[in-house]
Amino acid sequence: MEVIFSNSNSLFFVDKAQLKNGLSIIKANLASVLFSAWELDEIKLKSLDPLVKKLINLGCKCFVCAGTYSELLHDSIDNIISDMSIGGRQENYRDIITSWHDTDSDDEVADFFLYSMNVSNMVWLAFLDEGNSSDNRLKAAILKAIDESVRP
Repeated sequence: MEVIFSNSNSLFFVDKAQLKNGLSIIKANLASVLFSAWELDEIKLKSLDPLVKKLINLGCKCFVCAGTYSELLHDSIDNIISDMSIGGRQENYRDIITSWHDTDSDDEVADFFLYSMNVSNMVWLAFLDEGNSSDNRLKAAILKAIDESVRP
C-alpha cells in the first residue's frame, strides 16, 4: 500500500511476511524505515541482518524501532552500522539515525517516524505484521498523522 504525504514523499506499508518482496518497490531515495518489535527472538533478529544491510545500501538514513523489544532491535541495527563502518568501505554511515520506542504511544511513534526528517521526494517503509493488533494500531496512527497533516 502506497501513501503520498508531505513534500512528495511516499510511504509504503510492507507486511513482514513479504519482507523479501517488499524491497522490489524501492527505486528511489530511501529515507526512513520502521520495524515493529513486539515479539523478537535471536533467530528473527539475526534473520533481519541482510535486510538491514540492504536498506542501508539503498540509502536509508533513519531506522525507527517500535514495540516491546525495540531497544534490542535498535542495538542490533547499530551493531550492523558499526560493522559496516569498520569494514573499510568508503560510505559514511555515521549520519544514520536509529531510535527505539518501547513505551511511546502509537501517535508518538507515528509522528517521529514521519516527521523526524525534513526531506522531499523520498521513500518511507513501514515493515509491520498485518496479523498483529499492535501493528494495526500503529498503522492506523501513521495514517491518522498523515491525514491530519494534509488538512487545512
